[in-house]
Amino acid sequence: MSRKKIIAVLVVCLAIAIGLYFYIQISEAQSKHFQITFFNVGQGDSALINFADGKKMLVDCGIDRTILQKLGEALPFYDRKIDYLLVSHPDADHYGGCPEVLKRYEVGTILTNGDNKTDDPYWPAWEKYSKSAKEYRVIKAPSEEDIAGTHFEFFNPDSSLPLGAKYKSGNNLSTVFRLSVGNKKYLFTGDMESPVELSLLSTYCSSTPVNCPVLKSDYLKIGHHGSDTSSDEKFLEAVSPQVAIISVGKNSYGHPSFRVLKKLERIGAEIWRTDEKNDIIIE
Repeated sequence: MSRKKIIAVLVVCLAIAIGLYFYIQISEAQSKHFQITFFNVGQGDSALINFADGKKMLVDCGIDRTILQKLGEALPFYDRKIDYLLVSHPDADHYGGCPEVLKRYEVGTILTNGDNKTDDPYWPAWEKYSKSAKEYRVIKAPSEEDIAGTHFEFFNPDSSLPLGAKYKSGNNLSTVFRLSVGNKKYLFTGDMESPVELSLLSTYCSSTPVNCPVLKSDYLKIGHHGSDTSSDEKFLEAVSPQVAIISVGKNSYGHPSFRVLKKLERIGAEIWRTDEKNDIIIE
């Protein structure tokens, strides 16, 4: 190869390197602002929280590899790190895609409710790949903590809630938490059903449910994909969200329930559905 060709190749390589450097710098600068993306993963739950300090939390993963496509669209091609993976509970439509994430991304801390489903076909893969995370934590009781510079309040699981024994399992063990950013609050409910909703009211609210600053939130991720087993009207009134997000896809369960949609209309909440809006981004 001639000297001129060698110089030309080196110039092209240098231009590519400089362009890539500035691309990464701009991408990282853009990523350092708070944003929540509720992914459209079909009939399932998954949301990516980008914190202002640049860290990320993935809340649930849907049921399959769809989550990989969504993360590929939401993150720069070179970003293969998830700082926190929170699994609300081990139902397939919430954690089924998580082993795929763990195989392809470096995960810092896993947060779970400690429940397990050893008879579930996804469970062996979860047990295998969850070991790759740097830390594995179980949310066992109500608590408050700062994660990535953001205040979190965990309300469930809580064995002390006034619930009958038959309600202390499955969906009702969902990790329920609220995060606060500035003057905005965001409440995540997993598949929590009405018995837990009412128990939270009796534990944290005054006799007038509308007066409930502990639960009141600007954005509410509706429980159980809008099923009528969740979203008790008193609970919705207490939370009083401006926006209700329903993560839902084509299904045979009747989600979201017409009754739930009407309840949300009565409290004046704007309804955003992933099956209608695709990915929902809140900044």
